[in-house]
Amino acid sequence: MVRASVVSVLAGALWSLAAPAAVAPYDFSGHWAGSARTPRKPPVTISADLTTTTPPTFTGTLTFVTSEETTHCTVNGRQHRRRVVMTATCDNTGNARFKGMLDPTNAVIHGTVVWAPPPHKHKPPKHGTFTLAKQTASHARILHGPSGVTSGMSAALSPLAVPADGHWALSPDQSRVTLTSLAFQGSDGNVATVDLSGCVPTYQRDSAALSPILDCPFEVPPGTYVGVGVGVSTTFDVLLADSANGFFTDPNSSTGLSTTAPPGGAAFASFTVPGPGGQGNVLTSQTFFTSPLVVQAGTSVTLDIIEDQIHTVFANVTGGLPSFDTSLPFPAVQLVPSVSGAGRVEFYSPSGTALDAIMPGPTDDESQSVRVFYANPPQPSYLFAPVVGPSQAWAVSPTTSPVNPANGFRAGGYLGLDANGVLCWAVPTDYTYAQYNEVCEMPIVTAVGATTTLSCQHLTTAPPPVTGDTYASGCPSITPDVQRTLTLVAR
Repeated sequence: MVRASVVSVLAGALWSLAAPAAVAPYDFSGHWAGSARTPRKPPVTISADLTTTTPPTFTGTLTFVTSEETTHCTVNGRQHRRRVVMTATCDNTGNARFKGMLDPTNAVIHGTVVWAPPPHKHKPPKHGTFTLAKQTASHARILHGPSGVTSGMSAALSPLAVPADGHWALSPDQSRVTLTSLAFQGSDGNVATVDLSGCVPTYQRDSAALSPILDCPFEVPPGTYVGVGVGVSTTFDVLLADSANGFFTDPNSSTGLSTTAPPGGAAFASFTVPGPGGQGNVLTSQTFFTSPLVVQAGTSVTLDIIEDQIHTVFANVTGGLPSFDTSLPFPAVQLVPSVSGAGRVEFYSPSGTALDAIMPGPTDDESQSVRVFYANPPQPSYLFAPVVGPSQAWAVSPTTSPVNPANGFRAGGYLGLDANGVLCWAVPTDYTYAQYNEVCEMPIVTAVGATTTLSCQHLTTAPPPVTGDTYASGCPSITPDVQRTLTLVAR
């Protein structure tokens, strides 16, 4: 009897060990980050945004980031108990297949990955391992700004081209920018500054607009915040290979630029612009929130940062010899932080091209160009049109936006798109909105290469909206004293 009992118990134990554990369908929705490793190669950073469709299936996007390139993919996945299978089809025509095990308690997937390089490279598949963990901490998603890849405006190649003397606005083919920190401005006047570690996105000019570049985690303390500043290093790495105009980056050149391609082709070259007040090595891109950002203990923040580098690098050409213009503290990148998501981006330029272009004056920085960001289309959220003084407008009334108690600054501008498809906004003399400089309007267009007219009237007061907080309720009537033809060169 004793022996029979022991056998019975052991058999029951063996059966319980062998039976597959029941695992409920898992909600994969959210942001995931991790890495992949293949033999004798540096680790590859992976980030993914997944959405559960019909359990146990899910879809999403995935990004591979190496020191050489960034690859964006679409993902389809399926869960079977603890097993997870994902296939990724990528924009460079490569693909990856993941097979892993899900740890639902810790929200981690780990397993093996097979990467099939693009067919034209004629390389065998690479086998490795991967780990992805669901993110509960706050993170900054670096997204690609407007892209002119579909513009069809590339000039014919001219290998003997020499750039004309003057001041040029350049659009790097690629770049590396170091984001150093985030400074959250509290409603109580205090600033919570958090460091960003290894946040060096590699920008590729012709990637799709709003495609993910890099993910950077951070921790922000609980509080109520009225704005955020993004710190960026004053040293920039850029790569240009412009045969049409004669600009090539060459790290062996005394200026970093050459009019002919160096042996082996153009390579990354560095330049440094002055820091604040001529000192320091960090510039800050500041934005204000249109409503307070409340961070509670245990909650996370997703901050989208749109990175745009069309006509943000400046060069001077004298006697046919180019050099980077580092006379002013202009960052070689436009950064738009958003806590409301990212839906669309547009860039209107008087130059008519998203490629390298000579500017009309020796210090012109694409003045009167218009960059528009839409967090939730069709209404715009933020606009930047460089003029002397404040150049931004937000979709909010300054009478309702949160104020920074340290200096009285806040978001404003009444930015809105009216029923006739016209963008309207007001430009203040400073960010207190006590007095105004001008009111502007511009009909939007949808096709890259289409033109429109920017019209502004200089006014010391701005008419309030007919209803609500923005000019979406109707553009004010103006008599333009400044007009300029702009072309939608990227979106």
